[in-house]
Amino acid sequence: MIKSLLKENDLFINNISYKGHSRIINTSKGKYVLKEKKTNLQEIYDYLNAKKFYNYLPIINDYTDNYELYPYINELNMSNSSKAIDLIYELSMLHVKTTTYEEVNLDEIKKLYEETNKRIDYLYKYYLDLQDYIESNVYMAPAEYLLIRNISMVYRLLGFSKNKLNSWYQATEKLKKQRYVLLNNNLKLDHFLEGESNYFINWNKAKRGNVIYDFLNFFHNNYLELDMKSLYDLYQSKYRFTKDEEDLFLALLAIPEEITLRNTNYINTLKVKNLVIYLNKVMVFILEEDEKYQEENE
Repeated sequence: MIKSLLKENDLFINNISYKGHSRIINTSKGKYVLKEKKTNLQEIYDYLNAKKFYNYLPIINDYTDNYELYPYINELNMSNSSKAIDLIYELSMLHVKTTTYEEVNLDEIKKLYEETNKRIDYLYKYYLDLQDYIESNVYMAPAEYLLIRNISMVYRLLGFSKNKLNSWYQATEKLKKQRYVLLNNNLKLDHFLEGESNYFINWNKAKRGNVIYDFLNFFHNNYLELDMKSLYDLYQSKYRFTKDEEDLFLALLAIPEEITLRNTNYINTLKVKNLVIYLNKVMVFILEEDEKYQEENE
């Protein structure tokens, strides 16, 4: 099937290499990337074209095929921080060009509010129980000690999240319309290519939704290696969240993941270390919110 697909496009294989789930096909006409199709992206690409957003890598074969064939992009040699800045510029442009205003669905708003509240309450109790368990031990493992040293940040962020969630819910109940955009919904540095042009290369999870979710997704996928606050400020300079959008973004951002300590000391310590990095990077956002609150009430 692969050979016939390449033949239909007048391509003949010299050799094949592999990168993740993709095949790199070297042909007499240059390199191409071949991936098994997961989603029919024609509707997404047609919509992007209609909105004059061209920073995606379209397939060059027929949409009905079981595989997707793309031209291979020779990437520029750039640092992660420089690449992230360019990604944010293109992301803001995607959102600007695909913004629409739609009727607020109060049932969806209420469902999100209730589910998020339950998640916050669950995590608060989960970490309290975990703290009690750890402190009842005669000796603490390195991961346990690191977690206890930083557990106060977990509780502070969960309390902050609940307050912001309540602010968002009260404000959104009064709104008649909300902004929606096309979300890439799978933002990673590896999914953004920089060559002669810049391209988002993975649209399998794309959907319409609240604009906050793309940067939230980007934060969760890349916080270990990037200065997220400066990238957020850059994004806000290009596409500013409304107050209710910002409240929901901060409420969701401040919810830490649930970690389990059931593995080796090394894996457990790595888990807690990554959690602490996440907590500290979110705290930068929280501290700025505290400063704004103080200024508004002076």
